[in-house]
Amino acid sequence: MRIYKFLIALLFCFVTGKSFAQNGEGETGKYRKFSIYAGAGPSYFFNNLVILKDGVSSFKYAISARFMWEPQHSFVSLGFETGYYRLYSVKSTNPKGDVTNSAVPLMFVASMKFSKKIYVNWSMGQSLNYNKISNTDSAYNFNSSYFSPADFAVTFGYRFVQKPKISYIGEIKGFYSSKYDNETIAILFIVGFRL
Repeated sequence: MRIYKFLIALLFCFVTGKSFAQNGEGETGKYRKFSIYAGAGPSYFFNNLVILKDGVSSFKYAISARFMWEPQHSFVSLGFETGYYRLYSVKSTNPKGDVTNSAVPLMFVASMKFSKKIYVNWSMGQSLNYNKISNTDSAYNFNSSYFSPADFAVTFGYRFVQKPKISYIGEIKGFYSSKYDNETIAILFIVGFRL
């Protein structure tokens, strides 16, 4: 009978020793709540041009970078996003020339996780858009930039691989620039690093 009580007491000591509150460190060490994400991929511009509509090349590329604060036991993360979106290019024959339009967004990001792998980002802010016009018939080139004050983006993401410090992600991102109603959608391949 004494051995039975001793084994129960010993088992109780092992169980209670493991059941104390966590100290903020898991099996992988200290939780890192700040992350950087960066990636690139192809994009498609929804053509809304009136002049030279037939000459628009809608398939371009997008580059995205985010700095996020991701609390450990929260479904919501906050951060900032920037990048470079080549929206479209146009080749004109009369007069001969090339036009490219690009956007550099500066946005606030709110992200919501639906599971460990699936999340949605909502970004809003401003962007600086660049127009570059190259005239091949003469030496005159026209470059302009304008500020678009109310832009937003929606992102659906899936984490393929998630390790303690690195993750590989696929994203579908829709971007809207309000100044001239420019809309683009991109498929991005992202790499994330926990700081």
